[in-house]
Amino acid sequence: MKPQILHLMPNTTDEKRWVAEITGEDPTFKLKRDFQPDGPEGVWEIYDGWYQIHGQATGVSPFNKEYVHVQNGRMLRHLNFRYVLAHLEDIKAAEPERMERMRQQIYVMLDEIKREAPYQPVEEAMERQKEDCDMTDEPDQLLGAIAILKKRKDAMIKEYHKTFENYQEW
Repeated sequence: MKPQILHLMPNTTDEKRWVAEITGEDPTFKLKRDFQPDGPEGVWEIYDGWYQIHGQATGVSPFNKEYVHVQNGRMLRHLNFRYVLAHLEDIKAAEPERMERMRQQIYVMLDEIKREAPYQPVEEAMERQKEDCDMTDEPDQLLGAIAILKKRKDAMIKEYHKTFENYQEW
């Protein structure tokens, strides 16, 4: 489950950069895109799957809302919309693996918080979060949790240290 790291700079045409994972059908746009959080800024973790990417990466041609397929860590670029649409059943069938991957991403960040703020109440809170994660069957909720943890993890660790710096077990 080791991701490929993609560093993107804004596209010169519109000054935007983003990575969206193709996750299923959309009634309006045909393909459902889940926009992935970056972290740190301009850095995305790319796992096996189908994506639409927009931005510029050093040493390669720009991604202009380009469809790509990543398999075994290798990216196949310049796919047309019809090709991706033809693989929609494969994309939908991979949802359970995708959800498990997102759970694992969450567990890694929660474990990092526990390691960096080694206080019993923090450990208990992170274990409860893992249990909640296990009970979640909505991919959008898992993606939201990833986005929040990526943005707030360092601040949470600082807040826990501040709260528990004088903490002593009784």
